[in-house]
Amino acid sequence: MLPRISATRNFCHVLGHLSNFRRLTSNFTSNYLDMFRMRLNAEQVGRKFEVSDDELTVVARRMSDAMDAGLWRNGQPDTLATIRCWDTRVPRPSPPAATDAVVNKFLSLDLCHGDRFRTRLTSLLGAHDVWIRSREHPLTPSTLMTGKVANLFDHLASGLAEFAEEFHVRQAGVPLALTFGFPVWHSGALGGTASFCRWTKGFDCADAMSRDVTAEWRAAAARADVVVGPVAVLNDACVAMMHSAADRPDTRAALVVDDGCNCCYVSEFGRTVINTEWGAFGEDGALDHLLTEYDHRLDSRSQNPGKQIYEKMTSGMYMAELVREAVLEIVSNQAMFEGRTTTAMNTEYALKAKHLWLVESDRSPSYDGVRTVLTGVLNVTDPSDMDCELFRYACRCVTRRSANLIAAGLSAVLRRTGLPVTVVMDGSAFKTHSEYALTVGDKARQLTRQQTKFTLRTVDQTQGQDAWIMARMLATIPVNAA
Repeated sequence: MLPRISATRNFCHVLGHLSNFRRLTSNFTSNYLDMFRMRLNAEQVGRKFEVSDDELTVVARRMSDAMDAGLWRNGQPDTLATIRCWDTRVPRPSPPAATDAVVNKFLSLDLCHGDRFRTRLTSLLGAHDVWIRSREHPLTPSTLMTGKVANLFDHLASGLAEFAEEFHVRQAGVPLALTFGFPVWHSGALGGTASFCRWTKGFDCADAMSRDVTAEWRAAAARADVVVGPVAVLNDACVAMMHSAADRPDTRAALVVDDGCNCCYVSEFGRTVINTEWGAFGEDGALDHLLTEYDHRLDSRSQNPGKQIYEKMTSGMYMAELVREAVLEIVSNQAMFEGRTTTAMNTEYALKAKHLWLVESDRSPSYDGVRTVLTGVLNVTDPSDMDCELFRYACRCVTRRSANLIAAGLSAVLRRTGLPVTVVMDGSAFKTHSEYALTVGDKARQLTRQQTKFTLRTVDQTQGQDAWIMARMLATIPVNAA
């Protein structure tokens, strides 16, 4: 009897293991199906940001047509052209000859971001050495961005006064390079009238329209007891081109993707830099077929509804907000964070471009960078690996669309340069997100089909490579230009 009892017990033991196996298999299958469902729901959102190569070809052609219209109406500040393609009056950047006149010292003020501005003092020492000191200043309170333009310029002048006082140039009357990241129209030579045309990047000082930026700055500097010499109002993309041209004279185009986006270039036979102000592309409906419901919601809540459509689809400030909108949709589909949101997740512009770059550059198996953003910025408690993966997927969908659209714009510009050229890339998207630059380059080469050979590069603007180019340009502006 004992063998029979033993056999019965063994059989029961096997049945128990089989039951456990079935339960584990059932749980595994259930978990797998849940993960598949979550991924599928997320992809339904992500696919809305896909842009085919045929659509990109259409974008490039429409961008080229808009540039033609802008160039044709170049002399009019109130033209109906979607993008203006204004002449910056800046000569094509190239290293100065030994006989060229230069200024030995100049100040710079950079207003291209919504949360800070930068001051810099540059001194040329001998034939090759340069001495630079710079400082970043907070742009606070945020009401400066939407109040009176005099208050904004007074804040800038106050920061410059403090900086210049430290280095004993407050009353020296040295030239100033004012990098102004907003559209202006130069009716005459550089250093003269620079008429303000439009705010972007969340700024909206309504009383600034059509005012002379040069005159407004001089008035603010006088109130701050700062004496400056000639003032050159420059575009940020134009300044980026100067930095690259210092050691690559074949630099004929510059891209900037940061809080905003812009491009400038020098045509094959051109002598001055053309500022495309392509962020406004799409205001005539040229991009309507690519807009998602997230784009429409972002635009309707912005400071400038219906304006800067291309910029709102591509720049860092808006990319982060589009990711937040997409994530909310995925969460509502019960595919992330167990369907729960947080106060931060529901707060407009809680995500910043720097958070997207951190998430997409994170390659750690434990998602350390992704978790830092989810917990530290969006206040998500204990996100799962799947939460982290889907959040990174949402970021990638939005940034890939941006890179592809920028590549389409670049392909339109490259057809105008006509020569093998170097294109300098500036802004946080290029400098802190390596895959973004690679995507732009690969897609631009595909769209141009090697019609124009080009090299993409970034430069470190803190090293002052452009010092002699800028010093020569400032030397050409008469003291009484204003």
